Amino acid sequence: MAIVFLALRIVGQIGIVQLAIGIGFMLARAPSIAWLFVVALLVGCVLLGIAGLTWWRYTFCVVNSELQVRSGVLSQQTLSVPLDRIQSVSLEQKVLHRPFDLVQVAVRTAGSDTAEFTIDALHRPVADALQRAAADHRRTSAAVVTVSDSSGQAVDPPPQRPDRIVLQHPPRRIATIALTQMPLTGIAVVAPLLAVADDLADVVPLGLPAVDEPTIGVWLVWMIPLVILAVLVVGLILNLIRVVLTDWNLTVTSTAEGLRRNAGLLSTTSIASSIPRIQRVVIKQRLLEGMVGLHTVVLHTIGDGDFVIPGCDASQVDEIRALVLEDTDEIETLDRRVSSAEVFKAVRSTSIVSVVLVGAAFMLVGWWALLIFLSVPARGLVVRRQVRRRRWAATMDAIIDRQEYLGWSRQDLLLRKVNGVKVSQSRFERKRDLATVWLQTADGSMSIGMVGVDEARAIRDRALYIAETDRRAWM
Repeated sequence: MAIVFLALRIVGQIGIVQLAIGIGFMLARAPSIAWLFVVALLVGCVLLGIAGLTWWRYTFCVVNSELQVRSGVLSQQTLSVPLDRIQSVSLEQKVLHRPFDLVQVAVRTAGSDTAEFTIDALHRPVADALQRAAADHRRTSAAVVTVSDSSGQAVDPPPQRPDRIVLQHPPRRIATIALTQMPLTGIAVVAPLLAVADDLADVVPLGLPAVDEPTIGVWLVWMIPLVILAVLVVGLILNLIRVVLTDWNLTVTSTAEGLRRNAGLLSTTSIASSIPRIQRVVIKQRLLEGMVGLHTVVLHTIGDGDFVIPGCDASQVDEIRALVLEDTDEIETLDRRVSSAEVFKAVRSTSIVSVVLVGAAFMLVGWWALLIFLSVPARGLVVRRQVRRRRWAATMDAIIDRQEYLGWSRQDLLLRKVNGVKVSQSRFERKRDLATVWLQTADGSMSIGMVGVDEARAIRDRALYIAETDRRAWM
């Protein structure tokens, strides 16, 4: 069956649009249907032949704590990946895989942004064995390697945790997740229809008045709200379908190797990651999520395998944070603020841009261009609210930053995950004895601006000290 799936992947690489154009060209030029059938049969045989050679030349095995992958049709290539470098082995069972109990396997290694390699069709027991081999090697390595705490003293490795389900969303929670997301999908679907509105008017009899008719104003009064309502309804329906297909039976399990996320209705996806691979924890609560008390947790990992866990209640958020951040000091109150000079800086920048825009637009719309100046107080009110509600804090081993406007988001970063620290001062900050501290991790950066320069330097020094003295794994 892998030969068939490899042939389908080749078709996907060629492109559906290109194939459709080619088929249309052949239909127009074909002397007969029989000739076209013969051509299609020959093309299918060629695709299956290439896929068969690719499958025959593709082998993998575990030898001396290394995963060796050999591939190549004309020339043989060998990829050797040490098992201790494998960060995750993710399994995905697509719709076409399910009848044959096959899965797609993606192997990600430390320092790789994308999957090191992917196996398109693999029997579930073999995929489970490969996933288990990588996990067992990590577990064995953790048991024999000396572990040190932040002070450099040797300590016993942590005991292995048994598998435990952290959360499992029922169908009602899945529906709530869909209804609390903005229906932007509906806009993407309806927007192309607006481009062909004139053609649709000839097909769908809505009694559209001409632009110069006196009833056009009345028609727009009831038609515009109706279109907006239709877009929202279509967006909600499409969101519900998408979330049900992708997040059905969403389950997060804590294992001895880390965390595993399983979800999906037609195509089932299993993503696994070790705890050290997780670099940052981001907790979000949008406006609609706040009405029902749910949150979205994003665990940023090295590479493209981020854990996105929507629909978590407060207790589930606390449990996930405790698993990922381990023994981090808990902060009950975030008591530090950024400087209110941020408001003045935003208003000044918006004012300069507004003057330029008004000057450019005055020749086109006249005195109406002065309405652009309304953006200055609007921007000031928005930034003032953001600054007043932003809080951050620092413990001995972590940085927490919480921002709020309509919704809120909180970001937790362990200092031992930091790869680089920078303290910068713009001209505006330098005059006010302020600075911005940048904390760079393996998956991105976190910054806190408009803080006192002494605070920024203290964070930098603390992060450098932790990075040099803490011997615990960070990836």
